[in-house]
Amino acid sequence: MVPPDVAKQIIPERTEYKTLEAAYHVLLERHVDRPTPEKLLTNALDGAEAYLKRKGGESTAAPSVQPGVSPAPSAAPGARGGGCPDLNLERPRLTSSTESDLVKASESLDKAMAVCKTADRTQLERAAVDGMAKGMNECHTYYLDPDRAKAFNKPPEPYSGIGAMILAPSTAGGMSEMSSVFPNSPAEKAGVRPGDRIKSVNGEDVTGFAPDEIAAKIRGPEGTEVRLMLVRGTQELLFTIKRATLTAPRVIERDFESGKIVMLSISQLNGDVAKSTKELVEKSLAAGAKGFIIDLRNDPGGDLSAAVDIASIFLKNATLVDQVGRDGKKERVRTNDRFFVERFTGPVVVMVNERSASGSEIIAAGLRSNGVASVVGSRSAGCVGIAQPRQMPDDGLLLVTLARMQDVKTGEELNGQGRGVKPDIDVKDDANTAAQEDTDAAVGLLRDKLAAKPGVGTP
Repeated sequence: MVPPDVAKQIIPERTEYKTLEAAYHVLLERHVDRPTPEKLLTNALDGAEAYLKRKGGESTAAPSVQPGVSPAPSAAPGARGGGCPDLNLERPRLTSSTESDLVKASESLDKAMAVCKTADRTQLERAAVDGMAKGMNECHTYYLDPDRAKAFNKPPEPYSGIGAMILAPSTAGGMSEMSSVFPNSPAEKAGVRPGDRIKSVNGEDVTGFAPDEIAAKIRGPEGTEVRLMLVRGTQELLFTIKRATLTAPRVIERDFESGKIVMLSISQLNGDVAKSTKELVEKSLAAGAKGFIIDLRNDPGGDLSAAVDIASIFLKNATLVDQVGRDGKKERVRTNDRFFVERFTGPVVVMVNERSASGSEIIAAGLRSNGVASVVGSRSAGCVGIAQPRQMPDDGLLLVTLARMQDVKTGEELNGQGRGVKPDIDVKDDANTAAQEDTDAAVGLLRDKLAAKPGVGTP
């Protein structure tokens, strides 16, 4: 007879947590940082315990950019807690045995379910997967439950709302904010500005709410009104806005200096955004544009191909960044020359801030390393890698980071806290002033470059 503990290591049992199993093995076998079983399962149990201790119906803030009127993917799992605030999950002794450690962790979840009668097994498992993914401590690895997975990388669809993008609070329990306002939208016409923080919707305090929760409260039938209490600097401002049917634009165009300078604000890198950006560049050149500002503030990234194609509009036959995989081998991420616009040889400024991540950072770093652009704003997120979505047994998605990125000129690691892209001109917008200091700095820099080379950029 073989003792039970030894038997589990020789012939491991299958657990009832198929999604947890699948995510665990994907992260073990694919993640660039080569996590250990102990790390993954400890974080899984942390996530499960947090779910069990949350009150029933309590929601979790989502960290990603969301449309202000239409929910989109975020890293938050299911919303409701288990309702057992005094429960402490049993922590087994893990021994680095891949399968037996997984079985031990699943047994801890079973014991918790037996004690916490109000907990939901599916939500408990998803919280464990979410905890395991978040425990990798890098922004490209996260779990999307089935509802959020359905919206992953989908193109914008028409909706009825006010025409803005909402950004999650930068601190726990803080206020979400308007990251962008669509041109000619009800929000713009009412005077809403990027950076305005959202305190209440129709009198309900939404401090600490996730962006998709706030979006759901702002949406409503066309022609009806919604009341927003927004905080701008130290002022509280009340807006009553009539909803309209809108489609979120992928790229927002804005002219300066009588059209000589064109700002293209890109909210997210997915779908046909590169094609739309190239078309706007060509249209602007035909109208007399001589320089471009590529505004990537608050852009969380998206498809690598979209980032490469947008950078390729301004740069040909070049390496944007170096990609380093799990095995330590380095590969070069190069431009897609089909997108290059040969008729433009003028100056470019890229704008970033602390919410610019992933593909946004690749564009900024790549254009600057090749001498094409200057960077204005504040240091970017330091969230630069290659992530692959993997479908889970529950129809959710696990995104797992397969590679990290390095600056092609300096060799510096772009991914990690305190890293990212450091601007050439470091400036932030001051919410207490009417001016937009970062935009003014970008326009001023481009104006100076055009003055130094007055013939540059002529189509």
